Amino acid sequence: MSDLPEKNTVDGENTEESASTVFSDPTQYKKASEKQKRNRLPVIIAAVLAVAVLAGGTVAVIKLIPEKEESTSSSAFETIKVLELKTDDLKSVTVTNENGTFKLYSVKETAESTDSSSSDTAEEVNWYLDGYEKDVINTSSVKSIATKAATVTAVREITAKSAAECGLESPAVRADIVTNDGAELSLLIGGESPDGTGVYIKLSTDDKIYIAEDSVKETFVFDALSLAKTEAVSGIAVTDAMKTSYTDDKGALTSFDSITVTGKNFPEKVIITPNTDKNLSQYAAYMTTSPTKRIADKVDGIFGLFKSGVSVSGVYSFDTSAAERKKLGLDDPDLTAEIKIGDFSLSYSFKQQSDGNYAVWYDGAKLINKISASNLSFIDYKASDFYASWVCLQSINELSNFTVKTADKVYSFDIVYDDSEDAEETYVITYNGKKLTASDFQSFYQECISLSCSDFTVEKLSVAPQMTFVFTYSDSSRAPTSVEFKKASETKYQYSIDGIDMGKINSSALNKILRQAEKLTS
Repeated sequence: MSDLPEKNTVDGENTEESASTVFSDPTQYKKASEKQKRNRLPVIIAAVLAVAVLAGGTVAVIKLIPEKEESTSSSAFETIKVLELKTDDLKSVTVTNENGTFKLYSVKETAESTDSSSSDTAEEVNWYLDGYEKDVINTSSVKSIATKAATVTAVREITAKSAAECGLESPAVRADIVTNDGAELSLLIGGESPDGTGVYIKLSTDDKIYIAEDSVKETFVFDALSLAKTEAVSGIAVTDAMKTSYTDDKGALTSFDSITVTGKNFPEKVIITPNTDKNLSQYAAYMTTSPTKRIADKVDGIFGLFKSGVSVSGVYSFDTSAAERKKLGLDDPDLTAEIKIGDFSLSYSFKQQSDGNYAVWYDGAKLINKISASNLSFIDYKASDFYASWVCLQSINELSNFTVKTADKVYSFDIVYDDSEDAEETYVITYNGKKLTASDFQSFYQECISLSCSDFTVEKLSVAPQMTFVFTYSDSSRAPTSVEFKKASETKYQYSIDGIDMGKINSSALNKILRQAEKLTS
């Protein structure tokens, strides 16, 4: 190991001549250090700038660009406590903004214990909006504003401008605060700072002017409707009179006597009822009885409105008077749905507004709510949308016979269904005493019950049917179901179920069934 001191290198230069030990000349050492510092300075500055760029340039911009106005703040991330109170110590906060003047006030109320095993009660402070019923106001939203009024922070203090220059003599927003002990003060919010970093604020009790973040102003720019409750329009509250006949074993609503739908898309009202005619279809839970008797479909959406309610996205008005409803067009609604359950009835009316959403009204509502069109699956329905598109959906398991009749031929198929464990075959199908392959018949039968309505218009046709389906049930107490097909045009056949005209199907579908029947029985 060498006894000589190590050589120092600064920026690639040999500095052996300036090497120093504790016994060296201190002047010589000082000069070397200063030289090193000078040489390192550009490198340090470059490194700092590089880090600042990688971090979004925030520090570099703040530290290297002179401030546009005199500030007492030394750090961009430092906050100044302008006002610090406890929310529960406030009696009221009166906010004046571009939308008007709104007084928020606190009330001590008894709160029930969340512990079901305890009957103890406690007090809590709730906040409301003066001039409005308590149960239409979102107390959480009001309290949030009061809380932000109680604790105000700024990013820096301004010393070079007057209150007038900052727009604080005639503030854009003001919050007048009254505490429970009677103290009064105001938070004044003026214009925006020239550099766009925030807004000017000050307290009425202090001459100091600050710049606060824009969010401070945004807190106090609201209107009454923004503080309204936006709870879902609730569904029907099940009464004792509804239980059993209209509910399941859990008490949930499952049935009704009728639902009547009217509106701009309904020249004639549509009346939907539960299906009591088993012959029309085992799968038809509902029927329309007006404007014509048909198998109903897509009923669950509108029934769900009554069962479960619907979410709302806002409020159009606190005023529910007839005049206000007329103003919103609810005197001529786009759609009205009324349900009847025993002696109970409830009606909802909907009217689309300029924002694309729907105003809703029902008897007893304390607000006129706003509902998104996406939450109303049925809002653009026409009568035909409530009609089932399938022609005849009968389960083969319930049949003893299925017959297809044409003008000159009858295809009669006897069906024996047995799903017992010791059964050799689940289905035994015979035609004129001849056993058919069950899978072949099932394919044919599936084609028959898959017919779909392509046109719900009907006309009076005084012609004999070109084809008839007859469904005969194993349960002899059920009358057979007859589906007739009459030629309406070269491309359409009108069908009826037990004499009730339903709509039209394409002729090509019937031609296909004829070919399959001939092939199956040949």
